[in-house]
Amino acid sequence: MEMSGELSASAGLAVNTAKRYPLLIILAHWLIAAGIAANLVSGWLLDDATELLDLHRSIGVLVLAFSALRLFCRFAYRSKIPASVNAPASLQYRVEKLVHTLLYAGMVLVPLLGWLKTNAAGHVLVLFDTVELPVLLEKNRALSSLFGEAHSISAYLLAMLIGLHIAGGVAHFMMEKRNVIKRMLPF
Repeated sequence: MEMSGELSASAGLAVNTAKRYPLLIILAHWLIAAGIAANLVSGWLLDDATELLDLHRSIGVLVLAFSALRLFCRFAYRSKIPASVNAPASLQYRVEKLVHTLLYAGMVLVPLLGWLKTNAAGHVLVLFDTVELPVLLEKNRALSSLFGEAHSISAYLLAMLIGLHIAGGVAHFMMEKRNVIKRMLPF
């Protein structure tokens, strides 16, 4: 008997039969995606529109928070996460796992580097002009510059990883007729 979202015992082996991701993971996924998209655009516009800086920082904090939630859910609901459509130990499987790992790292690293850059520049990070966040680092212009460069470079790398992630989903759909995207849709 197949039970969506559960592990079933078949001949003594646990087999993951989940067809869709748990709703909390789906919601975190799309909130993070929207936040990253907004921050990539606002980040590119910052040179011409510095009034976007506070919004950019606040969205970055939300991306960091939702990424922490997503990581927690990834472990808490691991038995309810659909198995990879790629054959274990195949090159595609290894690439998938590497890209997902790097995406998680980027979702945490990019906003954290921005927070460190903000603090090292001598500023307190304020979430939507209401809540002051803890200062992680005292003012240090050299570190501010270093963290700023690392933030920019890692944001571009994250954008490229997102492109690979999307391309992987499209490739599964176009070449293999596997609609892996519907597993992450909320409806």
